[in-house]
Amino acid sequence: MNFLKKYFIKILFLFTIFILIILIGLSSIGRIDGTNLGFFGSVVSGFQKIAFNTGQTVTNSFYSIQDIVKMREENNMLTDTVHELQEQVRILENIVNKSDALEIEYEMKKNLGYNHVVGQVIALDDSNWFSRLTIDKGEKDGLKKNDIVINAVETDKGVVQMGLVGVVTETSSNWSKVITILDGNCKISFRDINSDESGIMQGSIDGTITGYFFNSKAKANAGDSLVTSGIGEIYIPDIYIGTVKEVVPTTDASTQRIVVEPSVEFTKLSRVYVLKVDR
Repeated sequence: MNFLKKYFIKILFLFTIFILIILIGLSSIGRIDGTNLGFFGSVVSGFQKIAFNTGQTVTNSFYSIQDIVKMREENNMLTDTVHELQEQVRILENIVNKSDALEIEYEMKKNLGYNHVVGQVIALDDSNWFSRLTIDKGEKDGLKKNDIVINAVETDKGVVQMGLVGVVTETSSNWSKVITILDGNCKISFRDINSDESGIMQGSIDGTITGYFFNSKAKANAGDSLVTSGIGEIYIPDIYIGTVKEVVPTTDASTQRIVVEPSVEFTKLSRVYVLKVDR
């Protein structure tokens, strides 16, 4: 008697487990000798259904995660391919509009042909975001004032330029300051690939870039591609800047003002390529 009192809970627990095991086995066929299991069969069947559905959900989730990872990898590959094709189109347009250009120029400019250093953006100017920034590379990496800063992407075929960021204005041993094309003090001579007309553009305090053509009769259209012209002592020619976003008539009917859409997304800029150009 004392034995039953002492181990009653354990005996009851083991008995319950035993009954459940029997019910699970019986519920696999739903009947015993043609007799319906009734309420207990329904309960066990419900447990089985929940377990089965949970297993299916976990399995499906696993395959869904695999699909997402695969799609992300494919999307990254397609993005790189798009950048390569866009650069090739710009270069071919550039060559077509140069009467003295040779096809070999396309091969020379297809990929980034200058020595470069990859830098990480570590600070932004508090006074006007994205117009000035600091990177983690400096004189010990061979950088110097007036080195050109661009955005680029590395592909299997090399480094493909995506757009002009700005120019180095100050260097230290392990950092450099950069003024971007959004800054009002940054003036760039540009060339319209579609018309081969040149002009000058400048940033502003609100981050808008506007420009004028040297030829007052020059015309531009929204979507025209713009590159550096090489005029001046800083920017080498044919660095992609962006496109014409809008053409705005001025008070002088013989001239046009263009609003530029830069190719670089400065709000997402975290890594840059600094071209070490021998001048």
